[in-house]
Parts: sequence; structure tokens; C-alpha cells
Amino acid sequence: MVDQPKTIMFLGAHHDDNESMAGTMARHRKAGWRIISVVMTNGRHTPAGASDDNIEIRNNESRDAAKVLGVEAVFLRFAEAGFRNTPESCDAVLETMRNYQPRIIVTHPPLDYHFDHMQTSCCVRDASYLYDRGPAVLYYCDAWFVPFQPDVYVDASEYVDLKKRALACHKTQLPSGPDDEGSMIAMDMIRSRYRGIESGFHYAEAFRRDNKLQNVRKAELLD
Repeated sequence: MVDQPKTIMFLGAHHDDNESMAGTMARHRKAGWRIISVVMTNGRHTPAGASDDNIEIRNNESRDAAKVLGVEAVFLRFAEAGFRNTPESCDAVLETMRNYQPRIIVTHPPLDYHFDHMQTSCCVRDASYLYDRGPAVLYYCDAWFVPFQPDVYVDASEYVDLKKRALACHKTQLPSGPDDEGSMIAMDMIRSRYRGIESGFHYAEAFRRDNKLQNVRKAELLD
């Protein structure tokens, strides 16, 4: 019997959110993990406007990014720009967790600049407490424009080009082109470099663990 790979699940509110953790995805994939990238909302909104026509376009962008990263994309298709943590959305996340049985879950922090992000954070945290298929550790990813205090830094230095390629798949989110200083690619490189300087890596991605009773980081010695 072949052992199943360990699974890490990333849950982002929008189609381009999880790719901001592409370095962490790539490191886990190299280490033999199965990576699941869950998109909570339907992708109806783009900088050019809102339309049902955008939904499949953005799903295809996420599929393209998933191919670049070697991960599996899952779409929960809740309404964008006003997503809510409801029993329905929490049950959908819980069912997704049960289907894939992740050991690690990663989502937005409770304090974020975007309403959909914060509601996703609450939804995922609620589902993680209800999850009953084995222990799973919840981590919050780095946030834009609001205070965020990491306690884990992942070295993303060797995956910078891969990360740029994955982010560039989201063409609807790059109206000015990927080299524009205000694009999400340029902004993410600034954040990754800042976290790298902070941690001693060249580029890094930052996270904070959500500790629970008897599910904390343990060590014999501080090192």
C-alpha cells in the first residue's frame, strides 16, 4: 500500500490570493506534499468591471496558475465582493477539508484590508474547529496594508521567478502589465523582499500560527 502524501490546503478569498504564497507552495511540493488551492468566491469582479462572463475567465486563470505551481485548484463559487461567513459557507469549507484531509490549513488573517478576506478568515477558522478527520494546524498568511506580526518565515528565494509566473496568469488583475510598479506582482516582490530582510532570507513569505489548546509549537530547548 502506497502512503498518501501529506496535504496542505490554502484557502483564499479571491482567485489570485493563494499565489502570493507560491514560494511556500513550491517548497512543500518539492518536499512531497499535496497542495490544494481553494478559491472561496466566484471571480465575478475585475478592475474592468463586474460580469458573469468573468467567472470562467478567472477560473481558467487559476487553473493556469495551478499548472505552473503543480497544485490542485478547487472552486467554492460563493458571491464575491460581500462574501459572508455563514453556516452554508462554513459547511462547504468543512466538507472540502474532509474531502482532502489537510494536515496544514492556510488562510487570511482575521485583520485584513478586504472584507472578503476577513470573512474568509473567520469561515476557515470556524471550519477548522469543527474539522474531525485528524489534527490540522491553521496558519494565517501575510496581509497587505494592515499590521501583521509573523511567527514563521518561509524562504522563498529560489522560487521568485516561479511566483511571478503564477501571479502573471491572473491577467485580468494586471491592467497595467506585470512590470508596473503598482501591479500585484511588483507589490508582492516588495513585500517578499521586506520579509526576507526581516528574517535573514533574500525573499521570504510570512505566516502566523493559530494556536489551540494542546496544539501549540513544542520544543525541548529554545534554539
